[in-house]
Amino acid sequence: MKMSKRLTVSEYWDLIFEKYNILNKIEKEGFFIISAEQIREYKEPRLMTKFDFSKQLPQIFKKYNLGMLPINNGTYILGDFNLYSKLPSIKPKPKILEIPSYIETIDPNNVYSESNALHVALLSGILDDAIGEKLVQTISGRMRPNGFSFKVSTSKNNKTRKITIDRPQIEIDGGYESLNKVILVEAKNQQPDDFIIRQLFYPYRYWNEKVKKEVIPVFFTYDNGIYTVYVYKFIDPYNYNSLELIYQKSYIVQYGNSDYKKKEILKNIHIIEEKSQKSVPFPQADSFNLVIQTLFLINDGINTSSEVAENLGYDKRQGNYYIAACRYLELIQKENKEYILTNLGKKIIDSNELKMNEILFKQILKHKVFNLVFKEYIESGKLLNNDEIAKLISLHIPELSSTKNGSYNSTPKRRASTVRSWVNWLIGTII
Repeated sequence: MKMSKRLTVSEYWDLIFEKYNILNKIEKEGFFIISAEQIREYKEPRLMTKFDFSKQLPQIFKKYNLGMLPINNGTYILGDFNLYSKLPSIKPKPKILEIPSYIETIDPNNVYSESNALHVALLSGILDDAIGEKLVQTISGRMRPNGFSFKVSTSKNNKTRKITIDRPQIEIDGGYESLNKVILVEAKNQQPDDFIIRQLFYPYRYWNEKVKKEVIPVFFTYDNGIYTVYVYKFIDPYNYNSLELIYQKSYIVQYGNSDYKKKEILKNIHIIEEKSQKSVPFPQADSFNLVIQTLFLINDGINTSSEVAENLGYDKRQGNYYIAACRYLELIQKENKEYILTNLGKKIIDSNELKMNEILFKQILKHKVFNLVFKEYIESGKLLNNDEIAKLISLHIPELSSTKNGSYNSTPKRRASTVRSWVNWLIGTII
């Protein structure tokens, strides 16, 4: 099926729902089965079915509390399923570990992917420490489990529905084994609000039926220099929604003389005069890794706010926040309704990760509030909380917190979480 206009994934799903009368069939039968071929009439299925986080769901899914699961190779079931698990908003204090100095084949200063982050986690002892046993890697990649059935809860009346799958493709980012346990890890190089349980449940069911050892599902994130390990358990192996968080641990991996270099930059940085402007506002973009990702998207020609938002899995408003953050750091500029890289942005794209981190490090610290919060951490080891950061924002950028009639609003508090998150990146990143 040819389209005269390039639509978003969400808009394509609107068309699919209309063509196949999906809402009506779900209302009558409780589910709808759709094939990859039917989806491919509109867009490549792998781009239309990857909803790792609930924020990535098309609008029609969100509106009617719908979810989708693969049930075999090239077939999906849609229904009012509860498929996502929320992550805790508060992380524990990170434990500091180091990577062995003899390692040469992995560059610890270039953590650019989930697999790379897992390598660093294994070599630095993060995974051993989190699990409490010595681990070796034994599993990774794609595989097809035999068919199995399970219950999944629905959003109506707390009912469950039985689903049977038949050899769908699954992928395990990292599988590890100790004397007593098998550890299955799903890794992300960002810190999401939630994740789809399927990425833990399908591999768990597959290996739980193949081995005698206890199988431990783990969700692993690397974001803003912080590695976080979430250790889970399925209370009922036949119930998709029986996932329970047992505990979580966070880590920072330190290398070489990076801390000394950070202190030297902080000491010599020139702070620019800053005023909140409507054209380039004080940033509201909590994941600095997504700020970097936005820069690379624009370099790849994805240069409108709607396209950036779709690729990040956000709505247009959130996409605009990350574009504005890149503009705030002078990495991109607007030209003829599209965004292009500045010379500094081009320099970052052409740099290795170590040099890229150093440039971004300096760009952030040029701004007074970020500088003060990071300086406090360096001098006292304390990362200011959001209320303390909000006071600094109000003090040093008073026009951001004042309204036309002179009263104060809550904007500084909303921006404080971005400052704290970016400073976390400054603390954890390697330069």
